Amino acid sequence: MENSKLDLSVVICVSDDIRIINTLKSINDNCEVIVVLNSPSIKVRQIVESFKNNNIYKLNIFEIPEKNLSKARNVGTNKASYDKVVYIDSDCIVTKNCLKIYCKLLDEFLLVDGKVKYLDDNFQSKIISRVREKGIPGYALCPSMGLNKKIIKYLNGYFFDEDIKWVEDTELNDRLRGQVQIKKIDEITCIHDNLTFIEDLKSGYRYGTGVKKAVLKKIYKPGPEPNWFLLKDLLKDNILSALYFVIWNGVYCLGYYRKEKEEIVKNENIRVKRLENKRP
Repeated sequence: MENSKLDLSVVICVSDDIRIINTLKSINDNCEVIVVLNSPSIKVRQIVESFKNNNIYKLNIFEIPEKNLSKARNVGTNKASYDKVVYIDSDCIVTKNCLKIYCKLLDEFLLVDGKVKYLDDNFQSKIISRVREKGIPGYALCPSMGLNKKIIKYLNGYFFDEDIKWVEDTELNDRLRGQVQIKKIDEITCIHDNLTFIEDLKSGYRYGTGVKKAVLKKIYKPGPEPNWFLLKDLLKDNILSALYFVIWNGVYCLGYYRKEKEEIVKNENIRVKRLENKRP
């Protein structure tokens, strides 16, 4: 039976995650797949290029020299042949027929929120998955976010803020607040690989730096503003996950305030240099 073509583009950004081989293998629909390499490792480049001649989907590869997730997502979005775009991460696999669901919904809705299943095969990932699967209510986030590029008229002319680099999907949602309806998919659309405490806490730290960048650009009000409202539900579900949630938010705040300190030092160095240049 012929695999009918979908007018949809899947965007995957990757640097050094060799698990992208599983991501690319999981796509079984005739669509466009765009991989944006950002400062890639040799191994990752080889893996991606090995899928060039696959007979399932059309693969287009682009590359940027720096590790900038926001910029990579913008390149993938702008290069996409179709208006309907789905974002999948290199540590995820898509579920069967989920792309058909996105394709249909993105004809009607400009923003679609997929459902991510976080694997929980060990002690650490069990705790993390309970926290991660809470998400942020009312947001469509990567991985598994789908958008129609016509949405740009509500986004001040651009998709992802390239200065922020992290929490770029959250900031996109905040620019849209109240302007478009987010359609939520109830079925699982992608499966995320097991996470370790180190990996997940590193993400929390990066999110904190991203929020601080947004504050410095006057996009957000000052303050890290952790999502403490989720703690109540976590306490009901699992005390260890609730404790981990508190630790994660502490690391998130550390990233925020460390970035603030870096900016203070940077501005002071600039001020001193200017004073030195003024001296006769």
